[in-house]
Amino acid sequence: MRALTRRAVLARLALAIFALALPFAVGTSRAEPLASTPSPLMAVVSQKAAEVALVDIDALNVAAVIPVAAVPAGLATSSDGATLYVTHPDLSLVSRVDLAARRVTATFKVGLEPFGIAVSPDGHSLLVSDWSADALIRLDAATGAETGRVAIGKAPAGLVLDAAGTLAYVADRESNQVSVVRVGDMTRIATVPVGRAPFALALGPDGGRLYVANVQSGDLSLIETGAAPREIARVKIGLMPYGVAVTPDGRRVLVSNQQSGRLAVLDAGTRTVAPEQPRLGSFPEGIAVASPTRAAAVDWAEDEVVVIDTGTSALLGRIKVGTSPRNLIALPRSGR
Repeated sequence: MRALTRRAVLARLALAIFALALPFAVGTSRAEPLASTPSPLMAVVSQKAAEVALVDIDALNVAAVIPVAAVPAGLATSSDGATLYVTHPDLSLVSRVDLAARRVTATFKVGLEPFGIAVSPDGHSLLVSDWSADALIRLDAATGAETGRVAIGKAPAGLVLDAAGTLAYVADRESNQVSVVRVGDMTRIATVPVGRAPFALALGPDGGRLYVANVQSGDLSLIETGAAPREIARVKIGLMPYGVAVTPDGRRVLVSNQQSGRLAVLDAGTRTVAPEQPRLGSFPEGIAVASPTRAAAVDWAEDEVVVIDTGTSALLGRIKVGTSPRNLIALPRSGR
């Protein structure tokens, strides 16, 4: 059995306290009911605060805050925007959040250290990367029951599903590769070597190109998907690229560089990086696109969401959120 670290013990104690307070605290957001507030565009997870903020990118404010269990990390939403799923690696848990009610409705025990997460297009299944078990796990979204598992590379981190939900791409950080898994029978069908310590990845809008941020080698791998996926280019992108997102038109790839604190923008057509790199903050982590004109990144050190114009890369504003924001995702408009 894996020995518990002091952090894990404290996290499990926090979970027990959280569970006792569930009937009273979970879902009691610091905002009015959903119908009377601005529609949130993004969900932001803050690790030390143990909460998810629903953030309106246009209004530059927090619409609501939802308490969750300790040390939340990964985020995924159902295609209708009604349900949010949150991973808690230190607790071996996944939380299910009802976004209309703004509360946690269930927690599932999952593997050893569930980290990355994705939801199938029909909303029936979850895919979770298990950092410690070196595995990709499939779950029933309603019950949390494990329905499949496949061994992949070491320390799997970020993952994405293709539009059909048939293929999962997983960044195997300590194996310096991306695993490609056929979801139907949970079979790994390919591995693609990339740079050192791949962590975050994003698919282009047509699904034909996968972009992988390699933290230690400071570059971005461009993978051509299809029957025989392969790396077609590797572009120097900055110091410790930690998050990656693609604009809806597929023309620009936005990368948050953790060590330099700057935004790098790759022209997908020419594969060149814009010379101007706006400063996002002290320690930016996740980045995501909210709309054709807006993107946002989180700054772990400053407890902020930084809003970005996707066309000009201009910084449009900053929004204070809970302590140590790590990740964020766009919420589908149909679910607001």
